[in-house]
Amino acid sequence: MIVNLLKEFDPEPDGLLRKISEHINDDMLQCIATADYGEDAEAHMSALRQVRDTGRFPRNMCWVPAEVLELIRWSEPEDPEWKPGRTGEFGHWMRVFCCAALLRATQAPWNYGDGLATDSSVVQMTLSLNELPVDFSVEAMRFLAWLLLQVDPEGNDEQICAYAVCLLWLAFHRLPSLSDQTLISLSKWLSGRADEIYESSSRGGNHGLREMVTGSIKQASWEKLALKFLDLDVKLESNALKVWTRAIGEQLLE
Repeated sequence: MIVNLLKEFDPEPDGLLRKISEHINDDMLQCIATADYGEDAEAHMSALRQVRDTGRFPRNMCWVPAEVLELIRWSEPEDPEWKPGRTGEFGHWMRVFCCAALLRATQAPWNYGDGLATDSSVVQMTLSLNELPVDFSVEAMRFLAWLLLQVDPEGNDEQICAYAVCLLWLAFHRLPSLSDQTLISLSKWLSGRADEIYESSSRGGNHGLREMVTGSIKQASWEKLALKFLDLDVKLESNALKVWTRAIGEQLLE
């Protein structure tokens, strides 16, 4: 069932990175390229231009440009003390580009093994998408639906839950809006799958989604997104959707 639902999003791998790249200028790339104290900045800049301009990654990308993409992935544009990175909208453009690039590179043909922090990439990307003046929600949903299908949504990969939470958040903001039934079905499936995937590691009766959050390097970012779910429910007209948005927010927090 979930495969058919995901196909309704018209899954597509490259559109999000391509659309984001249209807004990434050389100044942003230069800031990313020098993130590792300026080390190998020229090589990073060349590789970053390749990613931005063609959507293609170097075959051996584990250092160039992955090192600087990962460093900016961790950045916090709301925190003026955070280094490396930049603040405000400029910083969010940098971060969303790096996160989208890293997520795309995890799949074929590059198969970059950044799986341990993929959940951080997707939540950082989602929070930055929320701060930008351009609406990428359709492209982001298509991309996340594609990622879910790549990892097998009925399998046991923990990234399933991270992708699905962010897909659900974006789905609530799509215009024209998706049907209540689609959003409820996705919410129910996500909640159940999280409990199944994290059952073996569950401690103290926590929901599976909470286990995902507490195991993440970017726990604070997931909790920020959870609060957005809780804030969203008061703006919805459908009581059934209110119940599910609150449930997902609470499961991420408690």
